[in-house]
Amino acid sequence: MTNRDLPEVEQAPGKAQLEKLKDEYRRKNKALDAEREELEEAVRERRYSPEYAEEFSRRLEENGRAVLDEVQARIDAHCIEYGLKDNSFSATWAEQE
Repeated sequence: MTNRDLPEVEQAPGKAQLEKLKDEYRRKNKALDAEREELEEAVRERRYSPEYAEEFSRRLEENGRAVLDEVQARIDAHCIEYGLKDNSFSATWAEQE
């Protein structure tokens, strides 16, 4: 039996779009992590002055947080609209604070 032979499982309305939004969040978070790693490597290799690296890091975190917050806001709004519960890491982490 292949996956094609299995009956389709009915997803809750909005669930597929929620998964796309969560994937977008993960991709952007992964890109931010990669940028952080690049900066750390550049600092280790002394390509940037400590002052420049600190400023660059601050701006990277601010901009990255703004991007992630925007995607999370879209996830939250989508969950409210469709009555879905968001089980993403960021939502879980926020509940623990």
